[in-house]
Amino acid sequence: MVLAAIVVGYFFAVGISGPIRGLAASTRAISRGEFHQRSVAHGALEISELAENFNKMASDIEEFIEKLKEAAEENRELFIGSIRMLAAAIDEKDPYTRGHSGRVAKYSTLIGQELGLSEEELDKLRISALLHDVGKIGVEDRVLKKPGALTTEEFGLMKQHTVKGANIMRPVSQLKDVLPGIELHHEHMDGRGYPYGLTGPQIPLMARIIGVADTLDAVTTNRPYQTAMDLDFALERIRNLTGTKFDAVVVNALESAVQHGKLRLSAVEVHV
Repeated sequence: MVLAAIVVGYFFAVGISGPIRGLAASTRAISRGEFHQRSVAHGALEISELAENFNKMASDIEEFIEKLKEAAEENRELFIGSIRMLAAAIDEKDPYTRGHSGRVAKYSTLIGQELGLSEEELDKLRISALLHDVGKIGVEDRVLKKPGALTTEEFGLMKQHTVKGANIMRPVSQLKDVLPGIELHHEHMDGRGYPYGLTGPQIPLMARIIGVADTLDAVTTNRPYQTAMDLDFALERIRNLTGTKFDAVVVNALESAVQHGKLRLSAVEVHV
């Protein structure tokens, strides 16, 4: 009788402990973010009810998480759309720069991909490039739209757009990581750029990339002071400024994107 009691007790314990271990494993999976995890509902009535309640809770959590993801994606698209509209509004101030920010963002992203940047880094780079000229909203039209060469005084006013742009965007906490590209994309490797005269390693990679992309678009589009040049001419000009104005690593990435056919200039892009 004692032996029979032990055997019955053993199987009864297994019947209880097995489902409980399964429920514990499912709980650990949920804590790891595996919200699809479900517990097998079998065993004693109380344990089955507990497992069923757990599965319902897991389903509710999974549904809630999916809704949060959808809402986050919608908010992100709205955020990016607002940035694109702002960039387009800035470009519209000058007919010669229409579409400029979008093209600089495209070129910057392609260069960043060649450099092996992560998706998060590429996203920040794209936003920064879209907003790199946002400070021009505070530059007088007589300077911004002047058809000829700028005087020393006018060029001094134009150079303020980098700091103005960063100051405009600085109160937006979500944009703090993109400020270097806005504020520093006119810094040069040899320290002769603006606004702070930074050199080499002092210039964030984001700003170095946008600086190259900005020049590429400036050379390949019609401006009051020049006719649009082809891609080969633009690359040669950028290549000649490597080491003084531009980072050799970034220039090499640009040339790689062109060689692999990832970066092309269409007729629309050249004659904007």
